[in-house]
Amino acid sequence: MLEKLKELIKGVMPEVNTEGVTEETKLVDDLHFDSLGIMMLAMAIEDEFGLSFTEAINFVTVGDVIKYIEENKK
Repeated sequence: MLEKLKELIKGVMPEVNTEGVTEETKLVDDLHFDSLGIMMLAMAIEDEFGLSFTEAINFVTVGDVIKYIEENKK
């Protein structure tokens, strides 16, 4: 799951080096995502995993995203 998410991150933010990304990596502090980047990542996750975000989700780390996907994927 981590590798797939790294691919999605790279698709949204091509300038980000995802080589050292772990579940503890922070989206804003470490990868420098802004609100638009988070929204674009959410849309990529929806497309890739068939999810639909119906409420605001506050992802802090890559692990938070992975946990959400694993708990909600269809």
